[in-house]
Amino acid sequence: MRITKLFTALILFLVIFNSADAQIRTRETAQWYAGAGYSFVIFNNSQMSDAYPLFSKSGDFLKEVNFFGGVKINRSFTLEFSPSFMFTSSSTEKGFSYTNASGVQRFYVPTQTSFLSIPLNLKGKFYPFTQNQLSFMSDMYLGLEAGTVYVKEEVNQYIYSDNTMTTFIGSQRYENSFWTPDFGISIGYGNTQKVGYGFEAAYRIIPLKADNKFPLPTSIAKDMNSINLTVKIIFGFQ
Repeated sequence: MRITKLFTALILFLVIFNSADAQIRTRETAQWYAGAGYSFVIFNNSQMSDAYPLFSKSGDFLKEVNFFGGVKINRSFTLEFSPSFMFTSSSTEKGFSYTNASGVQRFYVPTQTSFLSIPLNLKGKFYPFTQNQLSFMSDMYLGLEAGTVYVKEEVNQYIYSDNTMTTFIGSQRYENSFWTPDFGISIGYGNTQKVGYGFEAAYRIIPLKADNKFPLPTSIAKDMNSINLTVKIIFGFQ
């Protein structure tokens, strides 16, 4: 009899506990989501923006495709992993003077360019206006991200003795590749229903070594900080 009573009491406890836990999870459950975005990228550093403008005369432009997946822990906080691919093959007509380690100055004019960067970031989002879930403002967020980025730059360049470009010396291909940390802050909107949408304005900080090893923007510039304007499509999973 005692065993039967204890067993019955245990069953009742589990039923009550599971019922209460289900009510809590109904009120506040984690939600998984994934999606993709397309960004316009505007470099703030003049050396980078001169080499890779948002729009170039060749018709190509600097852009970024990003993918993301995350979990909305509760109404106010989201944790997200976001890899991106920033690329362009545009070449500008602007040349630049470069002095190598031996002190020799030449004038370089890019003729063919390949630029790629792959940021790998972990991002946290805070939703400050979640009191009214029916309001448009409830899906507004502030974001903070950090991670690392792989950068690879390859450029074919004509080399002249000076900026008058009267004396042609030759042409050469230069390549630079490296990993560097990056950070970002953002403000945006993201609807994580079954099929949602979003948009975001972000400022990304990517420091560069400025080691001046190559006549390339990524070797000369101190940073490749940028403003990123992104549109997104989002798929939510209950």
